[in-house]
Amino acid sequence: MPKSILIIGASGLIGNEVLKLALENKEIGHVTILVRKSLNVNHPKLNEVISDFKNLNDLESKITGDALICCLGTTRKKTPNLEEYKAIDFGLTINIAQLGQKQNFQQVHLISAIGADSNSKIFYNKLKGETEQAIIKINFPQTIIYRPSLLIGKRNEFRLGELIAKKLAPIFDIFLFGSLKKYHSISAKTIAKAVLNRILSEGEKIQVLEFNEIIHLNRNS
Repeated sequence: MPKSILIIGASGLIGNEVLKLALENKEIGHVTILVRKSLNVNHPKLNEVISDFKNLNDLESKITGDALICCLGTTRKKTPNLEEYKAIDFGLTINIAQLGQKQNFQQVHLISAIGADSNSKIFYNKLKGETEQAIIKINFPQTIIYRPSLLIGKRNEFRLGELIAKKLAPIFDIFLFGSLKKYHSISAKTIAKAVLNRILSEGEKIQVLEFNEIIHLNRNS
């Protein structure tokens, strides 16, 4: 039976790649996206739900499906206030995941980041680690967490530091092997493919996937 998925963060780099691949995949029968403004994508199996996310209870009846994909994220440039930053990356992600659990989603897929650690003194790493822990505690039948390093892909916004890093990545990637392989750059499309492959396959109750595991998942699909 075709799977039904829901994506939050579909306007972002990874979320948009997941959306495009899901609409092309015959084994995905229905796709719902929760967005603040329309992405102007027309497809017979796409349901676009526009919301300001101020009253999530109003969304509960629209949060249905087999797999929930959480790709939400902001930047310090967009959201300099750390409390507001956490309200998006952590608060909104967890609140929607809790609604998903009530609606009997079988899987949740969380895009996190390498270095995620709830005990870290670095705000970003700590926040990602706390989000991972909170997602796991919700206790979905299956929880899959992805920890990419530098993301490769075309964004709708310009980020100078990221652009420089992307130019240098092919050089640094050569020296990343063994335990350092997890810091290897990776394309957003590769992660999106892994998400779709994992939705359509069996696996452990809780999985944390870094570079090697994400590549392996794609090779064995």
